[in-house]
Amino acid sequence: MSKNFRKVIMSSEQVLCTGNPEKNTIANGVKQVWPNATFIHKSNGYDLSTTSIATKEKLINNIKRHNIIINASYIDHNAQLNFLNLVNTELKYGHVFNIGSTHEYDNLGKDDYKESKIRLRERSLEVNNYRLNTTHLILGSIELITPLKIAETIKWIVGQQIKFPIIALDQEKEAW
Repeated sequence: MSKNFRKVIMSSEQVLCTGNPEKNTIANGVKQVWPNATFIHKSNGYDLSTTSIATKEKLINNIKRHNIIINASYIDHNAQLNFLNLVNTELKYGHVFNIGSTHEYDNLGKDDYKESKIRLRERSLEVNNYRLNTTHLILGSIELITPLKIAETIKWIVGQQIKFPIIALDQEKEAW
């Protein structure tokens, strides 16, 4: 795929984000940066923890209409990874942002959460290619790194000619 073709595809940013923008989540920041983004979350009929055929069909229809996917919602230890795999299968061209956690390397979180984020990171890097750019965005405390700053960082990454397969935003750790 030529750079010009990718530029044409990405020139109209069609954003799909997991999470409820009415709560203090990354989705809220995404709504501020991309007011016309599509949001999928349980309260609007998308239960990402289920593998039902009806939910999968709704997800596929939404995925195909977007070129920027923000996989932000941690629901259980499989949901983000399953969603990434579905996007990888169904999205022809685009950019996927998978939201990780500093627990991937700081050993402060629960083991199942940490392991799910590590699996997400590994899969994100595996599927990163010419048609589907992926960025695994490792985040520290959301209280210090606001949802708006996260969304602005994602927007900035989308606009770059160089690619960022993995990036971390963290803050100084405090003693317990």
